[in-house]
Amino acid sequence: MDKSLVIQQTQTNLVQVEQLFEITQSILSLSKSQFSEEGTTFRNNPYRTGFIAKTIDSQGFGIKDSFCHLSSIRSSPIAYNQVLYFGSNSQYIHAIDARSFEELWRYRTHKEVLSTPCIDGNTLYIGSFDTYLYAINITNGIQRWKFKTDDWIFSSPLVYKEMVICGSMDGKLYAVNKYTGKPIWHYSTEHWIISSPTLFDHSIIFGTRDKRIICLDAINGKELWNFPTLAPVHATAALYDHTAFIGDLAGNFYALRAYDGSLKWKNLVGSAIFSSAAVSENILVFGTKKSGIYALNPSNGKVIWQKELSHASHASPLLFENSVITGTENGDILVLTILDGQTLWQFHTDDVIRSSPLYYDGKIFVSGSSLLRIY
Repeated sequence: MDKSLVIQQTQTNLVQVEQLFEITQSILSLSKSQFSEEGTTFRNNPYRTGFIAKTIDSQGFGIKDSFCHLSSIRSSPIAYNQVLYFGSNSQYIHAIDARSFEELWRYRTHKEVLSTPCIDGNTLYIGSFDTYLYAINITNGIQRWKFKTDDWIFSSPLVYKEMVICGSMDGKLYAVNKYTGKPIWHYSTEHWIISSPTLFDHSIIFGTRDKRIICLDAINGKELWNFPTLAPVHATAALYDHTAFIGDLAGNFYALRAYDGSLKWKNLVGSAIFSSAAVSENILVFGTKKSGIYALNPSNGKVIWQKELSHASHASPLLFENSVITGTENGDILVLTILDGQTLWQFHTDDVIRSSPLYYDGKIFVSGSSLLRIY
């Protein structure tokens, strides 16, 4: 046999083995991240699953601590190294001790902060309604840089490689250098971007007010696919098993194949979906404006149960192996069983609950008129 052919075939085989290894590593990394308890970004991980692979005992629930501020907290809390970070409607970014609830520092922007922060290394990234994306030193609360957009920032940032990626209500998704804040690329839509970017492999998935779900190459911002929805999309996609799960404001809930944007299934629940879904292998859960909380089968979209409510549920649920935690517009914090949606524990606060609960260091934190530790 010709030696050159043997060498060529060997090289081809090595390339295939390397590719298979990279795919395997990617799958393992994705699986590990989807069950992450780090809590350093919106919905616990860059895939925005909102799922913690643990069971919790609802008998241990009760208000343990509270951090009260001058105005509401719509930003979801995140945590790192025993410190909680979040924004508030009083224009501040806060850092408080997760154990004592003492404030360590605060940084003032120039308008409300509804964006949820993310942390990478020693830096916190967060957007404000003053139109700026901020990078803050998490140790002392000193600004490293800020990047100006042309409208409010509601979207929560995502760190990918050397970039911070975030949407703005000016209709653009921006990628900036995480060290300097210098722009790398941006992608323009025709309306607001409220949805936060979700990571899939080396791409970014997000929804828009111009009735699309879009996937971009994370490196260069080039469009890979877009899927037309029947109404604007405010929610953030949850990525599980190579499927993007997301609802629109007409009550359509979509499951899209993340690699090409094709429709896997759709379920019309009939009420606006602002809530970002929490998803695991066997269940996905989200709230609606008028028809309560839904649990669907992620494989086929069939309803597992529906929890009727007298008020809207725009909060993004936190899912455990045996229960789900969420909030409502009348200020109720709910703990439900995933088997049938029955209430295990409930507490009424004096403000709407629209944020995503945080699980950190064996404790659960929820923000509304104040930040509460309930477990």
